[in-house]
Amino acid sequence: MFETRQSGLRGQLKACAIAGFLYAVSGSLSPGVAQTVRGRVLDSSTRGPVALAYVGLMAGEGQMVVAALAGSSGVFEVEAPSGGEYLLYVARAGYRTVVDGVFELEDGGVVEVQIGLTPEPIELEPVEVSTVAERTQLEVEGFYERAVTGVGTFLIREQIERTAVDRITDALRHIPNIFIDVARPLVGSAAVMQYPALWVNRAGRRCAPTFYVDRHVVARGGLQPVRPDDFVTPPEIEAIEVYTRTAEIPVGFDDLSDCGVILIWTRRR
Repeated sequence: MFETRQSGLRGQLKACAIAGFLYAVSGSLSPGVAQTVRGRVLDSSTRGPVALAYVGLMAGEGQMVVAALAGSSGVFEVEAPSGGEYLLYVARAGYRTVVDGVFELEDGGVVEVQIGLTPEPIELEPVEVSTVAERTQLEVEGFYERAVTGVGTFLIREQIERTAVDRITDALRHIPNIFIDVARPLVGSAAVMQYPALWVNRAGRRCAPTFYVDRHVVARGGLQPVRPDDFVTPPEIEAIEVYTRTAEIPVGFDDLSDCGVILIWTRRR
């Protein structure tokens, strides 16, 4: 089923071949134009939220320019890197994929949408197999299970690629309670410039979190700054988890600095 409700969108929302439905309501500033698309993903049958749905904006010939995961309540927000025409792409295992648009986006406004995904049971032929289902690295590490709780901050590859052009600290600077010190003093006899330092703002003071890469502690944090770019580059990263409060830290990861934990998951072949 496909339904559209337009409010000041000037007819820019055009139906494509999809399986699902979408309600659109224009946000602030100019009607029909925006740079941010936000909304909620629901199960079209139960009307309950669909957590961890993959939501992205596509431009040109199907090029995904930005993407994010919906939270535990199905809420998401994606911001186009520039104005233009985009398609909205929404996918989740067990549901039919939705591709809809075109949205004409410009700087400054917001378009709010509500997306209903139609359940699609996977039918399998009755065959006998003797193999173990292959899970992705992030599934094995429990990334999605932690993300669905809504505790902490989670970044997936597409978000990292968009915001971290040269340094991973670029992707972390907008996270609440995180401060990136770009002073970068010179060190050593060769006067080498250091990478930016990462600090956590906690109760009026700054301290450095414990820094993990693939479950290995690479920096203990504390009073000494953590420089994430010393250990990993943006193209190597699959996902990031940030916990700035001790109560948020998941089981299995030690807060050695009493200042939070950052988990980096690298891409594995």
